[in-house]
Amino acid sequence: MGLSRVWSTTDKDGPTSHINEKGIGWIIGAIFIIGETAGGGMIALSYALTSMGLIPGLILLILCSVFSLYTALELCWTWKIMQNRWPEYRDHCRKPYGEMAYRTIGRKMRSFIAFMICITQIGFATVLVLLAAKNLSILLHFFFHLDINQCYLILIVGLAVWPATMLPSPMHFWQAALFSAGSSTLAVILVVVGLAHDAPVCSQDAPHDEPNLMKAFMAFGTFVFAFGGHATLPTIQHDMKKPAHFVHSVVLAIIFCTILYLCIAVGGYFVYGSTVGEAIIPSLQIKWIQQTVNLMIAVHVITTIVIVMSPPIQQVEALFKVPHRFGVKRFLVRSVLFWFVIFIGLTIPHFGPVLDLIGASTMVLMTLILPPIFYISIRTQEVIWLEGNEKSDEAEPIHERATLKEILRITPKAILALNAAVLIFGIIGGTLSTITSIIRLADSDMAAPCYWQYFTKGLPFSGDNIGSVSCCGTFRNLTVSGQDPIGYCSNPDF
Repeated sequence: MGLSRVWSTTDKDGPTSHINEKGIGWIIGAIFIIGETAGGGMIALSYALTSMGLIPGLILLILCSVFSLYTALELCWTWKIMQNRWPEYRDHCRKPYGEMAYRTIGRKMRSFIAFMICITQIGFATVLVLLAAKNLSILLHFFFHLDINQCYLILIVGLAVWPATMLPSPMHFWQAALFSAGSSTLAVILVVVGLAHDAPVCSQDAPHDEPNLMKAFMAFGTFVFAFGGHATLPTIQHDMKKPAHFVHSVVLAIIFCTILYLCIAVGGYFVYGSTVGEAIIPSLQIKWIQQTVNLMIAVHVITTIVIVMSPPIQQVEALFKVPHRFGVKRFLVRSVLFWFVIFIGLTIPHFGPVLDLIGASTMVLMTLILPPIFYISIRTQEVIWLEGNEKSDEAEPIHERATLKEILRITPKAILALNAAVLIFGIIGGTLSTITSIIRLADSDMAAPCYWQYFTKGLPFSGDNIGSVSCCGTFRNLTVSGQDPIGYCSNPDF
């Protein structure tokens, strides 16, 4: 963007904070985070909570919320320190997360982070594309009685979103974030209304299966996915008018998302119990609410895809030295990257297993493991640099990467203990959850890739009738309206 920076002298921001001549405010920054975060993972939280059990599930959900908030703040503090120390980060930076890795660990880690950001965000975008296609299929059936094969709907979603991926950076598509956050919030409100409507009947017979260890490990991935998106945070912060205010955005957004998640997870647990599927939407028995929520989630994920694709796009464009303007190189690079996402969606056309695997592996790394490492390292560097400059009066930093011995000596014990807890939580939970998700992905009975179906036995344009309700009750045959479950419930168990 090439935006010039000016130093702020206000006490509120601190003497070394700075502002951009242009940029988004902290409220819009919070909306970006909400828009990116609250969506695909949100509708799977009830299933995750019932898989773990109420008390263990709530403890894990709250821990993920608290630790994600803390690591998000650590990324904010890390980027602020880096902008203060190295003037080059006050201008346009396409890969701030990777630069954090470079300044704290080294060049090889920067390359590794660039790769991991691409894998994480591409996986995230794939989940959103699959969810958008699924919701679109339900909407088309309900409103127009059209049953289109999921594979073709993935292509339709791709064609609809493709042009929006050409927008330069988050600053230029804040409207998408507003639509995304607004639609997900409205979806939660409608889900709560649907839960209240179904509760008098369904909660009287809400079965709860015994907690399953494998499902519990997968629930960890779902919870982390719901709070993930940390790879995008430095990009949003960098595009703010006052980057130092991004801490307000983070606190507001994650608290807001936690409230939404608790409403969905706890409500689904008590009203539907173990009858709730990977997504809570089919369990809602008021058809207009069910389909409006589907529409809102579809709007959310389609707009969020644009936000999620920004970090890998920035990484790849920096690698190929793509100019900061629209042209042939930008069009080709972004098109190849986006249609690669669509190709993955056509290869694994079901969002549940992909969501669990991405949440358990790469998102755990980007959300819970790397931010503490970056922060305690850059904080130690800052302390040593300031102490050295006071003694030598040198204007340039005289100290580079901190050693483990320096980190342990300089970092307060409380900060060390908190970061150690986050790291242990992320490493153990992420490892077990990743192994479990891979086992589930390998054992799951999924359809063959769309292109394989097309070239081997043909791929019909029409799909299955998917307009039924997932009814509640022990035998999955309770209807709130008293309607005959045969032909109405998608999963009666007589």
